[in-house]
Amino acid sequence: MERIARLVKRVKPDHWSEHLAFVRVGGFEIGHLAAAPYAPQTLAGALRNLERAREVVGAMPQLENIATLLTPPGSCWTESEFIGRVVYGSGAAMLLDLHNLYANACNFGQDPFVILDSLPLEQVASVHLSGGHWESGADGRSRLIDDHIHDPPEAVYELLEMLARKASQALTVIIERDGRYPDFAALLEQIARARAALLIGRAHQREITARHAA
Repeated sequence: MERIARLVKRVKPDHWSEHLAFVRVGGFEIGHLAAAPYAPQTLAGALRNLERAREVVGAMPQLENIATLLTPPGSCWTESEFIGRVVYGSGAAMLLDLHNLYANACNFGQDPFVILDSLPLEQVASVHLSGGHWESGADGRSRLIDDHIHDPPEAVYELLEMLARKASQALTVIIERDGRYPDFAALLEQIARARAALLIGRAHQREITARHAA
């Protein structure tokens, strides 16, 4: 935290963020972002850690939802309920990774648009768009793996459009890519696609507001 505080002080970023996850426990390093149990004890620990981060760094991080292939043992809430409790309890803004949301929905047989609607959308400040690939496991099931080296699928842009309909605040949208970069023209097309989704969603929001006003 002290190293992050020094970096934030020097760079003066618009915001900083962290994943709502853990990577080590009991002296063991997992080496991968893992979902903690969606339970009261975890909630209490997350709120303590976030307050400590705010005190040390000087600002609360935006909280990012992660992709997970399992529901953590000991959970008594859904992922959305847990995220809402952490966000509202801490007062933190949310960095909503739409591909993580989409991957979790696909892998657990859920509707991504229903999941999106269950999140604290008024707390979303930033958005990540990315892609992944399907992989078959030993059990014969195919799972969508978030890898940041593939283009965002169409469903991710559709989720962005729905978010723009539901959330009236400004949104910082980032296309997240870690490798296998396409031609720059293709990246510009993806940026244009994201902007179009935002514009369509905002236009729909204004239309609904006008109807209610009338």
